[in-house]
Amino acid sequence: MYRYRGFVTFRDKLKVIVILLISICHYDCLMGQNYLEYQRIMNRVDEDLFAEDNSLALARLDSVFCQFDFIFAKHCLKALQISLFENDSARANKWLAKSFVQGIPLTVIGLDSLAGKSLEASMTEKTIALYDSLHRAYESRINLSLSRKIDSLLVIDQKYTRKVNDGFFLLKYTVYYKQWLRNNRRQFLIIHEITKQYGFPGERLVGLGSQLEDSWSLRFFQRVGLDFLGDKRAYFMLLHYYSSPRRDLNDELMQSLTNGYLPAYQYAAINDFLARWGRGIYGDYKYFNVWHIDPDKMSLYDVNQRRHSIGLSDYDKQLRNEIIYNKRWNNRRELNGVILE
Repeated sequence: MYRYRGFVTFRDKLKVIVILLISICHYDCLMGQNYLEYQRIMNRVDEDLFAEDNSLALARLDSVFCQFDFIFAKHCLKALQISLFENDSARANKWLAKSFVQGIPLTVIGLDSLAGKSLEASMTEKTIALYDSLHRAYESRINLSLSRKIDSLLVIDQKYTRKVNDGFFLLKYTVYYKQWLRNNRRQFLIIHEITKQYGFPGERLVGLGSQLEDSWSLRFFQRVGLDFLGDKRAYFMLLHYYSSPRRDLNDELMQSLTNGYLPAYQYAAINDFLARWGRGIYGDYKYFNVWHIDPDKMSLYDVNQRRHSIGLSDYDKQLRNEIIYNKRWNNRRELNGVILE
């Protein structure tokens, strides 16, 4: 629908591909890049937006583009949104191309009222014409076989989860819940083994997942906005696993967090589940207030210190952003505002 079919010279194609080479992840650069600092920069971008200093926000995003091999898809889209809002055609073109390299389909970009403008602008025609080539660069970066493995695990996970949630009530806890627990354990062992060998199987390793291309996903993003863009397949399976008392995986997860394989909020949410369901059994786990909230209201200082240690902003800023999102949700015409952390 959005494909530009104009003539593209070899020189045009070569120019775009060369510019984008710096954005393709190389394993040997991995250890020098700290994604805790990456997340802190993204937090500061939010504060720039609230201070109405979009030029500083874009400069920070430029620094991320130059310093980090891998950039999460939602942050590419965020940078594209701000660039278009500022009518910065050069940056918009750069971030649209980067969005393609990070696996965002044309159809998903077209759902957003800000980012979608890039598909209608003349300055992006050549980049759009290169979409197939840039998407192949994305596929060459990720581990497609592992991505298909995670897809197959998610299908099984959802089968058992639906039985627990919606199955015949007399069988929910006598049969289905036990099956669900056993499956959680099996899938955890597979995810753990992948994590030890490659890093956590999230967006950096296995991409955004094949489900991003289906009609259900498009309807989902139309309903909730693109704030939810990202890969959550293995993450949700771990949340299911940690919905009952289990030993933590924090050493491996922290390594993946530092190296960009696991977003900070996902690490925090997993630990919220550990604190909610495993506290005092396998360890004295602490809350980060991303998913479950510490019932001790006097602990907010300590919660914020833990959040800062993994790159997250204060809890009150998380609440501020959630309030903004809820307002957008209540008025669908405003749903597609600039993505916040």
